[in-house]
Amino acid sequence: MNAQSPSAKIRSASPHRAGASPVCKTPSVGEAYRLSRIHAEGWNAAHRIVGSTLDALDGVQVESLNPYASDPERTRWNAGFTSALSS
Repeated sequence: MNAQSPSAKIRSASPHRAGASPVCKTPSVGEAYRLSRIHAEGWNAAHRIVGSTLDALDGVQVESLNPYASDPERTRWNAGFTSALSS
């Protein structure tokens, strides 16, 4: 039996590299819900566009439709938009 001394340091389960950003945190329930609504906004935006117009959009034009300026909102809206294209 190998007992640790009271002054032994406890390491976290996931080691971090020096200078690396922390591991992504799980969003709170409220934040997860808000992001799901943003995903739905992107999905709805794609469904409001006429099919022939949607086919002509390139990546830059799709990005210009996104009302969010920063992540994670911008990424979630784009994910909703692109998932609507595949459904």
